[in-house]
Amino acid sequence: MSEGGAGRILVAARRAYIPVWNAEAATKSAISMRELQKMSAGAIQALPHAMPIKNGAATVGILLPIHRASPECMRRVMAEVRAGAEKYSPEENAAIDRLPAERGAE
Repeated sequence: MSEGGAGRILVAARRAYIPVWNAEAATKSAISMRELQKMSAGAIQALPHAMPIKNGAATVGILLPIHRASPECMRRVMAEVRAGAEKYSPEENAAIDRLPAERGAE
């Protein structure tokens, strides 16, 4: 398969899996300051990973989309935390018990 054909398939696959504000963003290695000004919160969250922000040739920052932890991951982490509950004060244990609900996991 040609390089162009593989690139088109990759963009199509990413577009199907990750809704992006711009089809080109799925394969970009950086975002320009001008593109950043046009991006919505949803577009930023849809980015698959951290992206450098460029102003010309200079990297001026990094855009890091925040993704919610999966319920399975949250349960696993909470099980590890609760396994060491005897080390914590009653106040700390109460805060730990509230954490999943505050994060929308339970």
